Amino acid sequence: MKLIEDYTERFHNYTLPSPEKCFELEDGDEIYIKRWITNGKINGKLKDVFEWIEKKYLSNKEELEKTDKKKYEEIVRRFYIKNWRIILLMSEYQIKYRYYTKVIESIKEKSFSGMDNKEFLKLFQKE
Repeated sequence: MKLIEDYTERFHNYTLPSPEKCFELEDGDEIYIKRWITNGKINGKLKDVFEWIEKKYLSNKEELEKTDKKKYEEIVRRFYIKNWRIILLMSEYQIKYRYYTKVIESIKEKSFSGMDNKEFLKLFQKE
């Protein structure tokens, strides 16, 4: 797996997509995560995929590192084992940030500075 090419730019512009769209599959990924790939795309939540990788391949990483060091290094390098949680967190944060920013802007458009507290709170009541 690799990060999308414009990940850094999109991060700085607050336009990161969902975590599943932040990664692209590479040749050879199917060897390790075949059950999570359908039609060349990840099927399922990225968090579930990474947790499955950790459980399947790295639950006893000391043993794997001793018995098959190349396989261990390949999995760690290929699947961002050390950083996937941060990447997932940043993507989810930006999605929520954009949503709440739109909500706040919408409320600002419906209110005006001369409103008192009661009038302002009426914006949130169901009619």
